[in-house]
Amino acid sequence: MTKRGKIRALTLLMAVFLTLCGLWADAGFALASSQTELEYSYRRALGDLTDHVSAMRSVLQKAPYVNTPTMQNAVSAELLEQSGSAKSALAILPFPQEKTEKISQFLSQTGSYALSLSRHAAAGQSQGESDLEILTVLEEYAGTLSEALQKTQARVDTEDISISGLKRLLRNVEAEAAQPAFSDEFDEAAEAFAQFPALLYDGPFSDHIQRRTPLFLEGMPEIDRQEAARKAAEFLHCAPEELEFQGEAGTQLPVFSFTGNDSHITVTKAGGQIAYFKKAGPISEAKLDYTDALTEACRMLKELGIHEFRETYYVSSDNLCTINFAGTAPFSDDSFDPGEEIVCYPDLIKVTIELQEGGMVEYDAAGYLMNRHDRQLSPPALSAREAAQSLSPRLTVESSQPAIIPSPGLEEILCWEFRCTAENGRTFLVYINGETGLEEQLYLLQKDEHGVLAM
Repeated sequence: MTKRGKIRALTLLMAVFLTLCGLWADAGFALASSQTELEYSYRRALGDLTDHVSAMRSVLQKAPYVNTPTMQNAVSAELLEQSGSAKSALAILPFPQEKTEKISQFLSQTGSYALSLSRHAAAGQSQGESDLEILTVLEEYAGTLSEALQKTQARVDTEDISISGLKRLLRNVEAEAAQPAFSDEFDEAAEAFAQFPALLYDGPFSDHIQRRTPLFLEGMPEIDRQEAARKAAEFLHCAPEELEFQGEAGTQLPVFSFTGNDSHITVTKAGGQIAYFKKAGPISEAKLDYTDALTEACRMLKELGIHEFRETYYVSSDNLCTINFAGTAPFSDDSFDPGEEIVCYPDLIKVTIELQEGGMVEYDAAGYLMNRHDRQLSPPALSAREAAQSLSPRLTVESSQPAIIPSPGLEEILCWEFRCTAENGRTFLVYINGETGLEEQLYLLQKDEHGVLAM
C-alpha cells in the first residue's frame, strides 16, 4: 500500500472512531437525560403520594365528627378522591408489586369505604359504632404511612437521594399488621410540618381567591407604571429609579411587577394597592417569638391602611413566622351585641415576619383585595344555642362566634363557628349555617410548638 493510501486509510479509521465516539457520547447523554426525567417523575410521584396520604389522614381524623348527610357526603367524596390519587401516585414509583400490595389494598379499601359512607348518607343513615371503629383503624394506618412518607420525602429533599435507591421503603410492611412498619433508615427526617407548605400557609377558605374579580378595587381609578413605581418605592423605602420594571401580570388581579432592593413587589393597576411583596435573603437565627411577630405584622397592616382584621392561624419555620389574618366587620343593625364582630375569612391576608430583627419579608393581600367589600350583615337567624344542635354529640363546645366563609360557588355564608373538643382531646372548628342549621365545614385544629393550623 502506498504512503498516500495508508494516510487515507488512517484518516478513514480516525473518522469512524470519532463518529463512534460521538454516537456513544450522544447515547450516553440521551441515557443520562432519560434517567434524569425518570428521576423527576419518581420525585413528583413521591411528593404526590405524600400529600394525598396526608390529606387522607386529615379527612379520616375529621370524619367521625360530621353530623349531617350533606357533610358526610362531602367527607366521603374527598376521601375517595384522595385515596384514588394516592393509589395512582404509588403505581408510578419503582417499588416491586409484592412490596406495595398491602398499601395499595389499603388505599383501595379506603376508597371503597368512602363509597359505602356516601351510600349510607344518601339513605339517611348516621354513623354507627362499627363505622367509628373502622375509621379509627384507617386513620391509624394512614397516620403511620403518612409519617413514613414524610420522612422519606425529607431525606430525598435534604440528602439528594435517588428514588431508585429507596426500594426498601415498603420492604418491612407486615401482611397481618394493622399498621405498617418501616426500616430504621427513614428515622432521620426533617420536621413533619415542613412537608405541608400549601396546607400550612394557605389555611382554610383560601382556594377561592383567584376565581372572582377584585371587589375591594371596584370603582378605583387606574394608575400608570410611573405611579406604581412610586408606590412600590415608598413601600420599600427606596427611590423609584432603583426599581426594575418586570412587566404586567395577573388576569383577575392585574398588577405592575417590580424588583429592587433585594425584593419583588407587585402593585395593582386599579387603586395602586400593594398586592404582593417578598424580600430575599437568609435569616441566620431567631431572636423573637410569635408575640413579637404578631405585634410587627399588625403595625405593618395599619401602616398600609388596613385596620379591621383579626389574626387566625400561624406557623413558625426556618426563623420565619407566617401569620394569617382575616378581615372583620360589624353587624349592620344593633339587634346584636354592638361589640360583636364577624370574622370574614374570605378577606385573607398573609404576613411573614423574620424572627431575627422583626422585619416583614413577605406580604400577600390577594384574598383581601379580591373579596373585601362593604357588607350589610344582619345577625344569624339561629342563635348559637340553636345552631349547636347540629353538632355531633361527640363534640363539646368550648366557644362560638359568628363568621363568614366562602362557598364553592363564591357565595358567602354566614355561620356560627364553634371551637369544639373531642373525647380524644383533639380540637375542631365546625361551621354551622346561621340560617339553615346545616353543617357547612369541619376542620381539625392542630396546635404545637410551631404554630396553630387548621386542616
